[in-house]
Amino acid sequence: MEDDLSNSGPKRLVSGGIWFLGLMILSGVFWLLLGVQVNDTYGSSGFGLFNMTYSVFDFMWALFFGGLFEGLIHFGACHLTEKGVNISRYFSDYVRYLTVLSVVMFVVLVAASVVTTSSIMRIILVSLAVAFLFSGTKDALSSIMGSLHNSKQLSIIQSSGFYAVSIVGIILILLFKLPYDLIPVLVVIAPICQLVLCMYFLRPYLKSLYALNLDYLKNKKLSHSIMEDFKEFKHILVFGFSISVGKISFMIMKSLDIPILSVFFDISNVGVYSVADTISSVLFSMTALSLPIISSISEAWSKKDNALIEKYVKISVKFPILLGLPLTIIIFVLAEPIVIGIYNPVSQGAIVPLQILIIGTFLLMFARTLSSILIGIGKPKLSGTLLAVAATQYLASLFIFVPLFGLNGAAISLTLTGVTSLVLLPIFIKRHIKVDIFSGLHKVLVAGAVSAAILFIIPKTDFLVIMLGTIASTAAYVIILYYTGYIDKEDINMLKTARAES
Repeated sequence: MEDDLSNSGPKRLVSGGIWFLGLMILSGVFWLLLGVQVNDTYGSSGFGLFNMTYSVFDFMWALFFGGLFEGLIHFGACHLTEKGVNISRYFSDYVRYLTVLSVVMFVVLVAASVVTTSSIMRIILVSLAVAFLFSGTKDALSSIMGSLHNSKQLSIIQSSGFYAVSIVGIILILLFKLPYDLIPVLVVIAPICQLVLCMYFLRPYLKSLYALNLDYLKNKKLSHSIMEDFKEFKHILVFGFSISVGKISFMIMKSLDIPILSVFFDISNVGVYSVADTISSVLFSMTALSLPIISSISEAWSKKDNALIEKYVKISVKFPILLGLPLTIIIFVLAEPIVIGIYNPVSQGAIVPLQILIIGTFLLMFARTLSSILIGIGKPKLSGTLLAVAATQYLASLFIFVPLFGLNGAAISLTLTGVTSLVLLPIFIKRHIKVDIFSGLHKVLVAGAVSAAILFIIPKTDFLVIMLGTIASTAAYVIILYYTGYIDKEDINMLKTARAES
């Protein structure tokens, strides 16, 4: 692992983005297969329990660790632009801080499990406690990878949680007949796997990180050092909390629909909606591009290199659109064969919610990527505030549209929120860095319309026809974008170079 930043520039961002998008989209497929297995084995109620547990975990992680994780990537990337930086010394304190936070959360959640009377809730709380016990150290170590712009390794770490849970989960269900009550235990697998990989990739730094923290504990003036630590950590806490506001808002829009729907519907109906939610979540995996965006733009912002910032922003906008829009079109048009073919006819109530939800998911995915640009230029408070406004609208919309339109109302709420996010964020990005992020958008819309038309006219009853139609639709999309100039030779050369370097 190299400490220098010689591998910097747009090609590095594209290369990192390819790794993140490729591994995270593939992990989304694994996640989908696990969802199918849970649904087939335990029915809608088991599927609902599985999704509810993970929704709670995601929300709590965003609240306590998500902002600190991305904040450390930002500050680390900025700090590493200075000469003579000792990486281990800079990050050793933060590894300790987040580890202590993990232990505190573990104690609180275990205590909560002791006083609860529900056996299911007790299992959920203990599972969350064990998962969070490993999360702090894992996130602190992962932030080192992000700060060093080692996107390949970081993408492997981030996606490995989905692979591990999916593979181990399917094995436990098929071979060991995992009891219904123990479904929440699956949440423990991801952070343990990710921590092991972090330690593997950071082998050159582990000894010095351990030695520095051991010296800290041997300090005779430990209480004084703790107070000084807190003063030093405050700026990261404030910065991280601002990011957490945005991440919590994003998680509210991404994950809190399942628990809220439990208020209006029984767990079987929630399970039906979970089918649509799980399929559409494949698109959310593309938000993983936000991590290399934060580190790259933070570095350019620290160097005050406006030309490089503009290149990074254009890459951050172009590639999610290129990949996300055709996937959105495919899922929208082929919603019925996807739901019935992958799950079963009992889940056909998820078809219309999925068609509405996938539009909102694409808009929200894109908005989340744009918010990372604001974090990279040191505007986490603005990023968090804008996403909080969207989340507030989403919550209000849920309690209005769900009683009116049922499960479709939840999907409508998300889509309207995605529209709001995509209106607000570009306005403020252009105000701060003077970049028109929607240049050439009409070309994308034309290509998308042609792609959708091809899928609409093909028969939906034959699997081979659907596959060939999907290939033709995607090919038409790419060809139109190339000949209209939205994809240029520079983009193609960057992709070729990035693939070779990867």
